Amino acid sequence: MLSTHRRWAAPTLGLAVGAIVLSAPKLPYWTTVLMGSCVGGLIWFLAVRPARKTDRALHESELKFRAFVEQSLVGLYMVQEGKIVYANKKSAQLLGYDDPEELIGTPVDSHTAPEDLHMLRENHRRRLSGEVPSIRYTYRALRRDGSRIWAEVHGGLCDYDGRPAIMGVALDVTQRVAFEQQSRLANRVFESASEGIVITDADCRIEAVNPAFTRITGYDASQAVGKLSRMMTGEGAQSEINREMLEHLARDGHWQGEMRDRRKNGDWYPAWLSISIVRDADRNITNYVGVFTDNTRRKEDELRLQFLASHDSLTGMLNRSALMRTFEKEIERARDEGRQLALLFIDLDRFKAVNDTLGHAAGDRLLVAVAERMRRQIKTQDVMARLGGDEFTLLLDDSGSSGAAAKVADRMIAGIAQPFIIDGQEMFVTASIGIACYPADGTDAATLLKNADVAMYRAKQRGKNTFQFFTADMNVRAFEQMLLENSLRRALERSEFELHYQPQIATATGTVAGVEALLRWRHPELGLVLPDAFVTLAEQNGLIVPIGDWVLREACRQGRAWLDAGLHFGRVAVNLSARQFSSGDLLDTIRAALDDSGLPAAKLELEITESTIMHNPPEAVVLLDSIRDMGVALSIDDFGTGYSSLTSLKQYPLDSLKIDRSFVQGIPHDADDVAITEAIIAIAHKMRLQVVAEGVETREQANFLRLAGCDVTQGFLVGRPMPANEVVAHFTVQRRDERRRVLQSVRPSLR
Repeated sequence: MLSTHRRWAAPTLGLAVGAIVLSAPKLPYWTTVLMGSCVGGLIWFLAVRPARKTDRALHESELKFRAFVEQSLVGLYMVQEGKIVYANKKSAQLLGYDDPEELIGTPVDSHTAPEDLHMLRENHRRRLSGEVPSIRYTYRALRRDGSRIWAEVHGGLCDYDGRPAIMGVALDVTQRVAFEQQSRLANRVFESASEGIVITDADCRIEAVNPAFTRITGYDASQAVGKLSRMMTGEGAQSEINREMLEHLARDGHWQGEMRDRRKNGDWYPAWLSISIVRDADRNITNYVGVFTDNTRRKEDELRLQFLASHDSLTGMLNRSALMRTFEKEIERARDEGRQLALLFIDLDRFKAVNDTLGHAAGDRLLVAVAERMRRQIKTQDVMARLGGDEFTLLLDDSGSSGAAAKVADRMIAGIAQPFIIDGQEMFVTASIGIACYPADGTDAATLLKNADVAMYRAKQRGKNTFQFFTADMNVRAFEQMLLENSLRRALERSEFELHYQPQIATATGTVAGVEALLRWRHPELGLVLPDAFVTLAEQNGLIVPIGDWVLREACRQGRAWLDAGLHFGRVAVNLSARQFSSGDLLDTIRAALDDSGLPAAKLELEITESTIMHNPPEAVVLLDSIRDMGVALSIDDFGTGYSSLTSLKQYPLDSLKIDRSFVQGIPHDADDVAITEAIIAIAHKMRLQVVAEGVETREQANFLRLAGCDVTQGFLVGRPMPANEVVAHFTVQRRDERRRVLQSVRPSLR
């Protein structure tokens, strides 16, 4: 508050305020009005004061001016040596104080946000030093409660009590700053938005566009502003749609949807447009604001997704779901038109070998090449699909008289059988094809596909690289196979497997040289099932490995039991499947079977087929050496039916080989079988291998093999496969016969 003895302070304050207002550049209108009111009061005070005033008149004038300053709508304050020496009531209100006296003597820094202290001090320094005639800045002021406001300050230099001071005028501009920040943010959004933005007046004439509008349409702002918006008004046939859009806008205030727009270069593109209206206080439409995106990429992605949803990504053919939908439609048309359809189910033979040896990438390239070759064998209207893996289907018209299905199947088989060049390497695959016809083999897509699949498996059973039409009895056999497979999965846990043993007789002495363990399945409904009926299923579904492990453990256990009973049986032979051989834990399985049973390793013989060891000879040699190091004997089973040669066997650590029964059946009458058998025996003996002939059923065969030097015979002639308890009786009879022969041989010497 100004005191009486400082009677010139008020005039000085008024002059300072006037100077600030007059010198401040580009003040806002309402700021100028408020500050001008202070200056006007000062001018009025000076104008009405008489040239020679009495002290009383002067005092009255000061009181009037003081009242004017205290009621001012702007904050007036004075800072000297960094402290507030005067503040009016408005200044106190801006800072959250009730009484201006609370501000007197407080540092101006304490009412300033820390981040703006440097700016405030620098402005005061520049004015006090005379660098600038006045100061103007906006800063964040700290209120009493710790909150902040934006204040705009205009200040100038004045003399107070004979010392320089900064006299300032402060306004709360928090709302204005917030508005300016929002405006700047809106401008940045407008300029940087990836969506095109167009603002029109109520007549759809463009007032503003953003850079994204130019990027999408090709029109810059100078070319667009002032023109009618085509999105709003439409063009040609589009205009009716846009009139409906404007009606919708007027009713609901917003609209969005897809429409076609044209770029500056004339290209049409799909645009996703969202439009809102702007109204004035009287609810009249003043502007339309449209935000749009170029929908070209999204439409392309949608088309691609639709393609991928119905097509195989590798070959570009229809996938299973699309095939079934197409097939159902074709069946409906064929039903209406009385036509016959044929469905070919095509499965590649030996494709797994390509994946296993050359990798899946090479397998994929082979599938693409196969698909392209098959496409060349069909007509445009035929429907081809890839079901997955190496399975394909082909749907075509096939009238009963034309036999088109058989002709196409022949072409497919012949075409696929030709060599493929993949990664510079020649590859060969063949195809097995099953054919089911509408309506004879089914009247819906699912049934025909299932029946064609069944026929394809029959083609594989017939030797592959051929085709087979579906017949009704195939379903019966397929159903039986399915039931058998389902039962097989539970057979091991239900202990339904058992082993039968077939004796092997030494030709020179007639004594038992060993027994071969043969698997049997005691099915609860079908009775005793031989391996031919279920081993292939077990190999296909992977059950052959746990079943084979059980066979090995059970054979070792039984061999130990015979030894404990004092029976001499030579060795017990167990067959190993190809999947067992390549399972990776075969050595551990063998060790566990021997350790758990207590059977000496020398009493166990493992039989492996030619094809098993020839699949990967280097790995086979390492594995066989490890088995041989345990003391277990090794034998090649079914020799002559694979693709190895006798000379290739020298790299394997083998003890014996078994001549396949297909050669034994023809001797001694078939000259070729006789020559092959004699050659095998002779060369095997040169390689110090024991020879076992299986499938011996006649005396003639047994005599020939004995004279040819075959070491061991096995077959129905010398003993059928039998349960373990019957083997004991067989051993007993064999041992009695052996003693009789010994006694007969020594009696002449006793006479």
